[in-house]
Amino acid sequence: MISRLVDRRLKFDDQDLVVQQLGLLGDLVAPLGHPQWAFDLVLVEDEAMTELNGQYRDKDGVTDVLSFSYLLQEGAGPCDLKAAEGGAFHDLWIDPFSQAGLEENLQQIGEIILAPSFVKHRCQQHRWPLVEELSLLVVHGCLHLLGWDHQNEKETRAMRELEQKYLTACGLTHPLLPEERVGG
Repeated sequence: MISRLVDRRLKFDDQDLVVQQLGLLGDLVAPLGHPQWAFDLVLVEDEAMTELNGQYRDKDGVTDVLSFSYLLQEGAGPCDLKAAEGGAFHDLWIDPFSQAGLEENLQQIGEIILAPSFVKHRCQQHRWPLVEELSLLVVHGCLHLLGWDHQNEKETRAMRELEQKYLTACGLTHPLLPEERVGG
């Protein structure tokens, strides 16, 4: 489901794990949405993520991931994806104004912005496997594109369960759920 990797960083490592794991990240999100749906995975410096976080979420500081969905919660005619299908939280419609410049067979549903440097540093601090954290963030971002949120404990729990389902399907564990590591 990833249509493009857009690297907006000024400095990056040739051995960048996001680039190395792009196939795995695509496999993780393949069951979500429709096969012809695509999003851009955009990599940015911490400073750019701090600006975006302030501008769009009114939050100070850098964050790991932001999602910008081009799907609508209401649209004309029958919905493009019904609630609970393909990971959708509610009925969704393609925004016809977001489709300019795409290949004929793809439909752009949004952008997921990652701050790899921040993520790598946090993983080192918490001793989390970087590949699992990056995978989680891409799944998490896709779920946001599909209408999921975590504004309360019930929503957070439901979203974590879905994240775990998609990570487990690719042989990964959820880095924020330590009971997975104990239980095996």
